[in-house]
Order: sequence, then C-alpha cells, then structure tokens
Amino acid sequence: MDSVVMKWGLTVVIAILGWALSILLRGITKRLGRRRNYSRARIFQTAVVINSACLIISLIAIGVLWGLKGDGLMVFATSLMALLGVALFASWSMLSNATAAIILFFSAPYRVGDRIRLLDGDNTVTGQIRHMGLIFITIQDELGHRYTLPNNLLLQKTVIRLRGDTLPRDHKHCRAD
Repeated sequence: MDSVVMKWGLTVVIAILGWALSILLRGITKRLGRRRNYSRARIFQTAVVINSACLIISLIAIGVLWGLKGDGLMVFATSLMALLGVALFASWSMLSNATAAIILFFSAPYRVGDRIRLLDGDNTVTGQIRHMGLIFITIQDELGHRYTLPNNLLLQKTVIRLRGDTLPRDHKHCRAD
C-alpha cells in the first residue's frame, strides 16, 4: 500500500516539476522575446514548443516511475514508426523548419524589420523581413513582392544583413521592357 501511495506522490511531484519548468522556461522566453522586440506570435510559437517538450519529458518520467520497461517501449515505438513512417518522412522538412525557427529565436541574428540579402545563386532574394513564423519567413522587396522562404534556408545559405535606408535591387530578376 505504501508503494502505491509513494508512486502517486512522486507522480504529483513530477507533474508539478514539469509544470514549474514549463512556466520558468516560458517566462525566460517571453522576457527574451520582449527584450528583442519579437512579435507576440513568434514568442507564442516558441512557448508552445517548450510546453510540448516539458509535457513529453514529464510523461516519460511518469512512465518510468510506474514501471514502463524498455522492452514495452521499444515494441510500442517500432509499431508507431512502422505505422507513421511515411508521414514522418514527409514531415521531416516541417520539423527541420520548426527547429530552425527555435535556433533563430534564441540566436537572434535577424528580426522583423531587418533588411537582408539571401545569397542562393540565381535565386538571390533581397528585402525586408515582414514575418518570422514557426515554419517560414516572409520577405518583401522594394517593389512590394513578397517571398516566403523556409526557416532552414536562413541557416543553410549565406545571409547578409543590410544597413542603410534603401534596399539594393536585384536587377537579374527584373525583365527589361
């Protein structure tokens, strides 16, 4: 009887610690986001990822406490992977972009309003960052054209942060009339 009461007590403690860790990390994220003048949507998206990670860690800890064994977990995980293999492969790029968004949030090399030039051979884009989301970034050039680029592109390609008031124009993308 004492063992079950002890397990329930530890379950409550783990749940409270997971909740407290989530609150602490979200608070740090909100303060950092406000200090760097990030949009509320960008701060919210990062907080959702933090909440999800804290929930998963807490559930794993509670599962281990209640006797979830590695064998049972492996059977469950392999079955789940077999069922969701195609979906996970298809969503790999989404996961890559979400991870890139978290890295961009905390490293803060760019923010909304910055003017950048993304160097990608013939697909070079120059413009002002209008939106930074969990999956993509939106850039607007001087003619008002909006480009939607995946977040992981900002980590994979060379990006130049421009200074001054005017955007240099990429003439190679304009047709001569």
